[in-house]
Amino acid sequence: MKLKLSLLTLCLLLFAGNIAGQKASELVYVDASELTLINKGFDNTELDYSRLPLDLKDRTREAVWSLGLNSAGLAVRFSSNAHALGARWTLLNNFHMNHMAATGIRGIDLYTLEGNTWKFIGTAQPNGKESSNVFVRNMDGSDREYLAYLPLYDGVTKVEFGADSGAVIAPPKKKHLLSAEKPYLFYGTSITQGGCVSRPGMAYPSIIGRRTQKQIVNLGFSGNARMDQSMAEAIVRVDAECYVIDCLPNCTAQIIRDSAYNFITYLCKERPETPLYMVENVTYPYTTVDVKSMNDLIEKNNLWKDLYYQLLDEGYKNLKYISTDGQIGFDNEGTVDGSHMTDLGTYRMSNYLMEKMGLEEYIPSEVQKDEINYSLRNIVIVLLIFFCGYYAFKIRWRGAKTQKSTPDKVENQE
Repeated sequence: MKLKLSLLTLCLLLFAGNIAGQKASELVYVDASELTLINKGFDNTELDYSRLPLDLKDRTREAVWSLGLNSAGLAVRFSSNAHALGARWTLLNNFHMNHMAATGIRGIDLYTLEGNTWKFIGTAQPNGKESSNVFVRNMDGSDREYLAYLPLYDGVTKVEFGADSGAVIAPPKKKHLLSAEKPYLFYGTSITQGGCVSRPGMAYPSIIGRRTQKQIVNLGFSGNARMDQSMAEAIVRVDAECYVIDCLPNCTAQIIRDSAYNFITYLCKERPETPLYMVENVTYPYTTVDVKSMNDLIEKNNLWKDLYYQLLDEGYKNLKYISTDGQIGFDNEGTVDGSHMTDLGTYRMSNYLMEKMGLEEYIPSEVQKDEINYSLRNIVIVLLIFFCGYYAFKIRWRGAKTQKSTPDKVENQE
């Protein structure tokens, strides 16, 4: 008996040791094409994981098209009972920047569903054009839902997810981020694309998507969101819940004068029922002391606001305006270089935009029903207490009144 227990203990220790030291090369991989890709606005793209419709390539500026090959915002949903999870992916360029972490540029980060909240659990760090790495080890092997964001500033031509031998990686079982509801579409600059966060899931559109449990379409193009006509045509192909136009950091005052009216009115005419948010240029920390840059920023925001009021006067009804005063806080701590966001900056941006857009954290319908039933029950209890108290008081008041109105009998004693 002791020998059997010792052998069992040894086997368990060997298994635990194997999981603890699991390497990416030891995992069994499943191609992401067998799982569920989310946040993709168009089907007919040049690459499986790129962001613009192929038929617009000839009419799109080369710089914009190249950025459209980046997989910013795209994510893969799956489920697994793995003890260890990793990824293996092929990068398009193996791109580098000196002011952004490699994990944000070309890494993949992983979230798991806890209740109704997506929680970050690990990053597969890039290690070459052909990258492979482990997200997390030593899990208990229970069935979980996962969400993996693809690189922000590089493209991918192939993506696979791996688990320990014997575990299963399969399409998602829960509906989170998979509803048929319309997505939020964000058109903007490097800030929208995700510069310069530490990992892909921290781009502000992705944060908003997780918190609302809705898909997003990220059309951020670093340095190149200049309200091109081809981009307007791409945007209106997406039947979105709303359009968020956050492109002013890439636009000069002259670009706003020349292009903004045609760009915004095209969107409004093609999608008259879709709310459109015109977002001001974020106030950069360096404008605290850079007088010229502050004056330029004020001029652009004034032109943008003037256009907003002009369009309202012309009868465009679904326009909303979002000022950015305090969008990333007032302590100048939200950027890496004075203009591109850190994780703190994008987190503050997501909070700010959700408030201005009237978006709320996702609550599943069954929880909403429970909360409604709980509230109704409390209301009934309060009403019962009130009426019981009211009638008790009324009875006592009547008794006291009756007693007061009846004169005491005084017996004359002789």
